[in-house]
Amino acid sequence: MARLMSSRCGASAWRRCLGCQRSFSSVRDDMSLLSTQIVDNVAVVRFLSPEGQFSWGTRVWEHRINPSLIKQVNQALDEAENAGVQALLVTGEGKFFCNGMDLQYISAHVSQSTEIQTDAENLMRRILTLGMPTVAAVNGHMTAAGAMLGLSFDKRLMPADSKSLFFIPGIDIGLVYSPGMTELMKAKMPLPMWTDVLCMGKRYKSEDLLKHGVVEATPPPSDLFDAAMELAKSLKSKGKDQKTRETMRGIKGNLYKDAAAHLGSAVQDMGFATGTFSATGRPKA
Repeated sequence: MARLMSSRCGASAWRRCLGCQRSFSSVRDDMSLLSTQIVDNVAVVRFLSPEGQFSWGTRVWEHRINPSLIKQVNQALDEAENAGVQALLVTGEGKFFCNGMDLQYISAHVSQSTEIQTDAENLMRRILTLGMPTVAAVNGHMTAAGAMLGLSFDKRLMPADSKSLFFIPGIDIGLVYSPGMTELMKAKMPLPMWTDVLCMGKRYKSEDLLKHGVVEATPPPSDLFDAAMELAKSLKSKGKDQKTRETMRGIKGNLYKDAAAHLGSAVQDMGFATGTFSATGRPKA
């Protein structure tokens, strides 16, 4: 994974850099899944979308949660905190923000399922209580655990008039989401959404999420990154120094105390071994 670059880099340089990203027809299982940079004291993390798939079959550009992605996101957060940045912005390339847990990886490594689940929940808790403002520029679909990852951020933006969807398909793939994940969703969604999202697997577009207050804004797709960066910059004073960041972490810990207490703690088997999903993670017919 590329290390965070100098805070002297501007947003225009960041966009020029994106045009140089290399695509891969085949990938190594240990390849870099993220690009990272500091822009005006905002840590910007982007999920990359090279062509190809991992050895276990998952397409890299779905940005599914597996040990490699968890490790690299944690490394990016470590570097951001060590650099003393004032805000965090995460986005992705392509049609997915995050397509949930890497079910193909888990199916091939069932004995690791609880460990992977625990590590994923610990990452969500870390972002949920991070000592700085956090913004997700949701470039594409955020589903299942990917939706929960998106909900972990303080603010979310999602493109207007987009085909991108938000949904939690546990009921359709035979998975019972953990107490920690459930508390996270309850903390970040209004009560009228709970049953439809968790029990019925209802699908939402960006305009629906805006009405429910789940996303902050729905800019045109071409303006998503700039709008998210503008929002992140406007919040920098809430992460301006070590004392402020410690205060932010404490406030979030109390605000989301139930989710923080359960995420990563006494994680239960969600049913991966007997789930009703196909090799690609879709519901079986």
